[in-house]
Amino acid sequence: MGMDFFQVNLPTDFLPLINSLDGISIDGKVKVSLAIGLFVEKQVTLAKAAELSGKTVGEFIDLLRLKKISWMEYTEEHLDDDERAIRELLRDSSNE
Repeated sequence: MGMDFFQVNLPTDFLPLINSLDGISIDGKVKVSLAIGLFVEKQVTLAKAAELSGKTVGEFIDLLRLKKISWMEYTEEHLDDDERAIRELLRDSSNE
């Protein structure tokens, strides 16, 4: 299954900013920038952002770390799950 492409014209003012990113080509750098933006805005998952950027998940996480962008989110739901697991462990250990 091939990918469809479209062309975008950007002002040259973007060039110095895009060139600060690691990448082989300008196209690659733009893809990484867009993928990071979509991930930060929670429009795509980490895995999808990595795919869109042409990177592996590990490589994409490394890029996010370089940019000091948090790639893992600890939500209220995670906290509830952890608290539930702790209560169950404590209950199980007191029944022994």
